[in-house]
Amino acid sequence: MIIAPDPQTWKARQRLPLHERILALPPEVCELVHKVNLASNLDAAPVPAVPTPSLRQQLGEAICGMPASVLELIEPLLLGVCIGHGLGSSGITDIVADAEGRILGCVVLLDIGMLAPHGANSWASWKENLPFLPDGDYTLSATIATPARDTRAGAMQYLLLHEFGHVLTAGYAFLPAWWAPVPAQSFAWLDLSWRVVDGRFLPRAESDFEYRGVVDFYGQRKLGGDALVTACAGLEQSDFASLYGATNPYDDFAECFASYVHRELLGQPSSLDVLAGGQAVARLDGFWESPRSQAKRRLMECMLGVEEARAPAALAA
Repeated sequence: MIIAPDPQTWKARQRLPLHERILALPPEVCELVHKVNLASNLDAAPVPAVPTPSLRQQLGEAICGMPASVLELIEPLLLGVCIGHGLGSSGITDIVADAEGRILGCVVLLDIGMLAPHGANSWASWKENLPFLPDGDYTLSATIATPARDTRAGAMQYLLLHEFGHVLTAGYAFLPAWWAPVPAQSFAWLDLSWRVVDGRFLPRAESDFEYRGVVDFYGQRKLGGDALVTACAGLEQSDFASLYGATNPYDDFAECFASYVHRELLGQPSSLDVLAGGQAVARLDGFWESPRSQAKRRLMECMLGVEEARAPAALAA
């Protein structure tokens, strides 16, 4: 939780159009992220980055290109998109509160350094390969964009969709609040794949698979090629959309939200190939085309108004 020294500054920014709520990392954000990184044994030290006109244009393109149903859900919850370096991950979402603990809204933080060298497909492939040794026998190749959309703005849009999934988690009651103890009650999304044991999130037996619990995207522990093949095979038998989504319930939802909007609403490609020696030897099935996505599809359709008889407010806190 980020404590705002001047809540009115954040609230004033929230009155801007979504694509104009872009700013450099404020000091209170840098301070909190640095503390979290130190506690997580990450060396990354966040610093602000000035949003250049080109960067604002790319972020505006990414945001304005999202479906209206997504923007309508995010608009009242998002305070701003903060740009910096050294976050320790591509993106972070957190809540902002005043000194009395009253929640003002959410901020999304983007590490522009991690995005800088990438178009959409190379960024997605880089992320999918993070848990695995770079010189292993097998690698992963992700395709999330056509050649015309294989740009940094395309990468930003997919990353923002993931982070906007976290924003929705803060504004709706389908998952427990990540900043508070987990209450003993049911949650519409959590209960699909997860259970709570001694305050910890564990996958249901039918959702678990080998290596799921040791896949580590931003830590130092890397797995070899055999683990990559085994983990991907297990993923295809689970009800998770991606390896990253299988790490915890919050990224489970965020990955599903991003991939559903990207694939089903925007009609963009979404495929993951296993490569051996640079040649594709296997392709993971499309999650949303598979029966294993059925329960999560129903909730996505409900939230995004795909089924008109169901209103997103039905999931509201």
